Amino acid sequence: MQKAHYPLRQIHLDFHTSPDIPDVGADWNPKEFARTLADARVNSINIFAKCHHGMNYYPTKIGPVHPALKFDLLGQMIEACHGKDIKCPIYFSICWDMSAAERHPEWRQVDKNGRLIGRGPFESGWGWPYLCVNNGYADEISAQVDELLSLYDCDGFWFDILMYDGEGCVCPICFAELRRAGRDPQNPRHRHQHNNAVARRFMDRISRQIHGRKPDADVFYNSRMGFQLEDEYQYYGQVEIESLPTGGWGYGFYPFWSRFGRHFGLPMVGMTGRFHRGWADWGGLKHPDALKFECGGILATGGAPNIGDQMHPRGRLNKAVYQVIGEAFREVEQVEEYCHDAKAVPQMAVLVIRDATGQAVVGGNEGPSEGAAKMLLELHHQFDVITAKCPDFDRYELLVVPDSGAASAPLAKRLKAFVRQGGKLLVSHQALLDSRKRNFALANEMGVDCQGACASNPDYFQIVDPALESPVTRAGFPYSLYDGPAARVRPRKGTQTLADGYGTYFNRTWEHFSSHGFTPPLAQKADYPAITRRGNVIYLHGPIFGAYLKYGNLTFRELVGRCLKLLVPRPLVETDAPSTAEVTLMRQGRRRVAHIVNYHGCRRATPHVEALERPVPL
Repeated sequence: MQKAHYPLRQIHLDFHTSPDIPDVGADWNPKEFARTLADARVNSINIFAKCHHGMNYYPTKIGPVHPALKFDLLGQMIEACHGKDIKCPIYFSICWDMSAAERHPEWRQVDKNGRLIGRGPFESGWGWPYLCVNNGYADEISAQVDELLSLYDCDGFWFDILMYDGEGCVCPICFAELRRAGRDPQNPRHRHQHNNAVARRFMDRISRQIHGRKPDADVFYNSRMGFQLEDEYQYYGQVEIESLPTGGWGYGFYPFWSRFGRHFGLPMVGMTGRFHRGWADWGGLKHPDALKFECGGILATGGAPNIGDQMHPRGRLNKAVYQVIGEAFREVEQVEEYCHDAKAVPQMAVLVIRDATGQAVVGGNEGPSEGAAKMLLELHHQFDVITAKCPDFDRYELLVVPDSGAASAPLAKRLKAFVRQGGKLLVSHQALLDSRKRNFALANEMGVDCQGACASNPDYFQIVDPALESPVTRAGFPYSLYDGPAARVRPRKGTQTLADGYGTYFNRTWEHFSSHGFTPPLAQKADYPAITRRGNVIYLHGPIFGAYLKYGNLTFRELVGRCLKLLVPRPLVETDAPSTAEVTLMRQGRRRVAHIVNYHGCRRATPHVEALERPVPL
């Protein structure tokens, strides 16, 4: 019997319903529920057992059932979905549970100052109390999971908010464990590492419990997407990237993280939403074309689209919402045959160097890694996002190491071997800098030695090699890096200079300035280069990738594109499509499939993220 394909038309159905709402399920009709989903071409939906309020929607003997609910809503949803061959993993909230926090305040996370983490008793704004899973709360969850497995034919579990506050929990149990392990509870890195260990211990327990009863059940733990995924993906049945673009994530989030999340041999899901702002935006219904674009972008990277929705407390799905979702899913259905089991065909990778906490050297919306990924996406290169834990650098022709991150001795050794065997590197600013030696870990391969920081901040660069010239990058003009200070480097013998550095008269201070924001560059070039090449390695002395994400200067993107052309003259995809087009290459069996998704943004909503409307013919 042929194995069923992973579902590519998914819904994530929220139902976070206050116990003060009196008419829960009053309009429930299981046949209408299933028909609405089927008509919208949905083939999988996450349905709710327990919400953030701690309310349960089935006859549990462990936690509180929603006081207004008079029947087994969860059981009827499962029966209705299975009647239409729609998968329905069970949603279960973990670290946000108002009921458990009120019943057992000793289960809550505690911050470094001894205060309970999360929403306080008199706060009316958005927020929830945070619970710790290093106590009796984990036992309650385990008992409820057993109950659900006994009561229902479970396709899987979708656990939400397995998350610790950024400061880390030092509740009595976590504090005592830190001390017993010889760790310092005052050290935020130790707290962070311990909280990760607690979460992984919990995931291991619950996953074993589920798979002991239901070996084929899908299990996922949300709110943990990040580079720590490579330390815990073994607990997951799929990788999911939650990214509501207009709800705070932006349109750059999914393209970046999908190119990391697809490495682990698991199905990958891209979760967007029908909302315009964010979760629980009851009055927001996204433009149909925007939803189609988001689904197309998810498919193009090898993901399964999942659209977030929420059901009204009375228990009826909104028909207008599912008309819009249906339009998007019918387009997904038309191209599914080219997407099932497809794998990426990357030529390059952005190498992100993780710091000692296990977090990435990537600063939210200002990280150099995101800037590098944004450039490669707009230049239509085929790339992955990797860390030093990637087992096989040799599958890539070129690695981009953007702006920052010290190379450990093992990573430096691997990169040296990569270059020796013909691999190409594009390195910028302080990436691969060994702070103890005060020089680059690959100084010989890069052909430059670090002499510290440039005196000018910001610095300027001027192109001297014709290969870097274009209508956007012209010789004879000193371009500003905007951010700095840049790295002052001395080229070794045999290193080629592609662009010269230019200093400025003086750095701007409150008493020492000229003109508006910038002091002009000196007429004479500096005694250090701005861009160099040594064999298969090109080095740029400024933080160009972080600056691109921050300022959007197209000169920076064009300059990097010209450098990449020198190192990789034959890209996998050659196209004259505009930078707005997302062009990805996938392999499906023996055939290659090119995806081209092109929508133009409308920027009338500035400073909010751009709103997408119609596809643009190419």
